[in-house]
Amino acid sequence: MLIQTQLGIPAQKATGTPNVPGGIFGEMLESRLNPDYHFLLKQGLVFTSSLVGANPASFVGGAGGTPLLGLFNPAGSGKDLVLLEAVLGIRTTGTVAASEDFNHWGVNQGGAAVTGVGTAARNLYSLAATGSVALAMQNVVNTGALASQLLRPSFSLGAVAAAAALTPGLFRDEIKGEIIVAPGCYYAFGAAAALTGALLDVSLMWAELPV
Repeated sequence: MLIQTQLGIPAQKATGTPNVPGGIFGEMLESRLNPDYHFLLKQGLVFTSSLVGANPASFVGGAGGTPLLGLFNPAGSGKDLVLLEAVLGIRTTGTVAASEDFNHWGVNQGGAAVTGVGTAARNLYSLAATGSVALAMQNVVNTGALASQLLRPSFSLGAVAAAAALTPGLFRDEIKGEIIVAPGCYYAFGAAAALTGALLDVSLMWAELPV
């Protein structure tokens, strides 16, 4: 099918090559009729791993550590885990002073499996906890995970006071596919500093697409 752009709003054509709205440089304009990831959601390809009221351990990429969320994509899964978004809700940062930030980590496992205790990921269309190829681990020891490398920083809270006062806040990290966990690879979302008595709600969303 051939299409061509036309500056402004073109009149509808019953025959011939259709015109679509174009910009001043001839570029095609985008129409946002559906929300982000609507098509992927409707196809049942988007999953989440979410935990409530977590108190984080320190995770800075060490082998077999305890990040808030860990993902292992088994070798031979046939799927890429395409990360879309990480969300952090803070009810309280607890009772210990710390300099706190959160980061994305990852490593190719080189054939070694990660065998930490998993929690089934939830499909964001059916809302059923089935269908994901990933091993999702929530604030538990990620047994078998190799030492990982920093992929990129995420949220930063800066200096957290030693007080149990509520620190409400919601943070969104729109990854939008810039991190992909390929088959045989491990990914972690972790807090740099351990907290005491914190209550954090954390979610990670990803799409599972053919390699």
